[in-house]
Amino acid sequence: MKKVIYILVFFGIGITSCKKTYQCECKNANATYIAGEKEGTRNQAKKYCQDLSSGDTKCNIQQ
Repeated sequence: MKKVIYILVFFGIGITSCKKTYQCECKNANATYIAGEKEGTRNQAKKYCQDLSSGDTKCNIQQ
């Protein structure tokens, strides 16, 4: 029974630690700027930032 509790706690911590706040950095010919924030997993933030891209402005997760 203790093993099950330990395993559940381990997975609970692992799942919640993946979510954090990411910033979207956008670049165009004139400037580089922070366009917004997304709280979630890295993949969710990457998609959100790419959706902000338009024309010659490209947005990615800030490194």
